[in-house]
Amino acid sequence: MKNMIKKNNLLPSITIRICISCLLLCGCGGSGSGSGSGSSPEPQEPSSTQPPSFYWETSSPEEQGMDPNKVQEIVEYVLDDDFNTQGLIVVRGNKIVVEEYRGISESTLSGLQSVFSNNDWDFDIDEWRNTWGTRDQYSLVTSWSTAKSFASSLIGIAIEEGFIDSVDQYASTYLPNWTGTDKENSVTIKDILEMRSRLQCPLGGNGGSSIYYQEDQLTPSIERDFNQDPPDNGWVYCNADTMLLGEILLNATGFDAMEFGERYLFSKIGMTVDWWRDGENKYLTYCCLDTTTRDFARFGLLWLNQGVWQGEQIISSTWIEESLKPAAKVNWSETIEYGYQWYMHEGLNDGEDFLDVFAFGAKGYSTNHITIVPSYDLVIVRNSLYSRNINVGSESVRTGDLDDLDNANYHLTLYPGNLFLRDGQVYLMDSSNIKQFNSEAMVKGFIESLIE
Repeated sequence: MKNMIKKNNLLPSITIRICISCLLLCGCGGSGSGSGSGSSPEPQEPSSTQPPSFYWETSSPEEQGMDPNKVQEIVEYVLDDDFNTQGLIVVRGNKIVVEEYRGISESTLSGLQSVFSNNDWDFDIDEWRNTWGTRDQYSLVTSWSTAKSFASSLIGIAIEEGFIDSVDQYASTYLPNWTGTDKENSVTIKDILEMRSRLQCPLGGNGGSSIYYQEDQLTPSIERDFNQDPPDNGWVYCNADTMLLGEILLNATGFDAMEFGERYLFSKIGMTVDWWRDGENKYLTYCCLDTTTRDFARFGLLWLNQGVWQGEQIISSTWIEESLKPAAKVNWSETIEYGYQWYMHEGLNDGEDFLDVFAFGAKGYSTNHITIVPSYDLVIVRNSLYSRNINVGSESVRTGDLDDLDNANYHLTLYPGNLFLRDGQVYLMDSSNIKQFNSEAMVKGFIESLIE
């Protein structure tokens, strides 16, 4: 057991490669502050009329036409001891059909204890059990890069409200530091939304993940030069691109991403959100939105219902249609395409069979996913075990040296599989068989519970 495997040979699909405190830590982007430019309407006070309260209703699989035995089989797969799932929700008919929560398994704790012991590392099993123990519907989870789809939605709302003319505007209209540079009349808001800015992503890690280490995450995102050797389709997944969306929102609307989101999105659908900032007080629009699994399901339901929430059009249906137009294929799959910070599946593959069905979703590290399957009226949310670590002050500000964790604020999620990552190495716990969670298998399984 305890084989040590070089990460690059084993895990080409792992999207973020930053290790902290023996766990793989992922970072994904942010927004900022600055002076506005361009003409936009004055910010208005929100209406005093409150939307009607929304309460989740529950239903059984049978009532929603789902085979309960097949549903249970998929639930057991998702909650496997090795997959470190914290929350799972399935919505159909606007009702919760499946809702499950759990903490860390004893088998994972045992595996970790063995790995630590074999490497002469300190391991306090009771501390781990307390940190990663019982979870329920009120426990916070984090978005990682799922937040990108929220940032995109806010851009769409800003356009609908008249703060931004269109995605075809040059981003420099709202990024004054680009004025007088070669980026001024070269990069549109649409380019950024589609991850086709053609700017370098030099910040380290897949997707520029080491931006998460920076106290100031906006400045390096703004100051990038053009990539001199871009891929043929121009698509490069980069957290720094989405970080720019927050600054565009701020300079276009006068509100930072959190303020704008609260006024025009979160409060409308009843989401309670804590969005992390960097050390310069700029919202990390590429990642790091904390809420509950139930509230992530609200966002998925909003998109399933074409942006309508209890009769109110929150996100324009035109924006939803435009967001889901494929801009490019991702570079790790032949069946997944990318739009305005959303992923579109041309089908689902569980490793054995292919199901020809359209699905789209928001994807974050550690398989924090929101998946929508319109033709089957399904929203599926899966979140990984999350530990929120705030050791400096009391607010969710990503700050401090990650080599000194006792004096830093940071996220930790457990990897969805029987692997453990530390110092650039991957260790296999308890078994000679590598287990990694397959999100497409999960979604495909729930769909097949509806198919005769």
